[in-house]
Amino acid sequence: MFSSFIVTSFSTFFHLTDKNMTEIPEFTTALNWQAFIFQVILLGIAFLYLYFRNFDFSQWKITINLKAILIGIILFIGVALLFDLYFMLLSETIFDNSIFYESQNEASFVSSFSNIDVSLLFYSILNGFYEEIFFLGVCLSVIPKKRIYYFIYSLFIRYSFHTYQGNLSAIAIGFLLGSIYYMLYTKMEEKICFLFSGTCHYRYFRSRNHRIFL
Repeated sequence: MFSSFIVTSFSTFFHLTDKNMTEIPEFTTALNWQAFIFQVILLGIAFLYLYFRNFDFSQWKITINLKAILIGIILFIGVALLFDLYFMLLSETIFDNSIFYESQNEASFVSSFSNIDVSLLFYSILNGFYEEIFFLGVCLSVIPKKRIYYFIYSLFIRYSFHTYQGNLSAIAIGFLLGSIYYMLYTKMEEKICFLFSGTCHYRYFRSRNHRIFL
């Protein structure tokens, strides 16, 4: 489900003109729709594969209700603030200028959702579902004694296709966000909140347009 994205991400990372700087590229409306269609196809293939493997979809207790949406919003805000703290601490504690974090957009996180492009909105919804249904829905559907191995595997996969944003962002998204979602997912009954939160996080991080100096 992620092989092409991993290859593209690492290719972008290793072919930077200045390897000390990575910047999230701008995505046009056409690219958003192209990615949306491609991801729909991959998701369809994945579901067909699971169906023919007799995967038990009933174990995904996904119910859309007000409580789940509210939890998703709280989860999104909490993780967004944690990420801001993560980058703030990096910028404050590293003095040799070998690593420096700069936010190009100083607007509040609420304003990050202004001027929403329809193509980005639809892709964000699909992307949030696509990622979390794999990392939380599929990887954690194994027998409990093997779950820790698949959890570690999921962290590295999540990290690997975010490397185009720079190593610091990829570590935060892959290992920090992945670990938080895992711990909460195993303790909470409301599963749809993670899909909703994942959608909000994708939209938020795209709008922040962070620049990372490695």
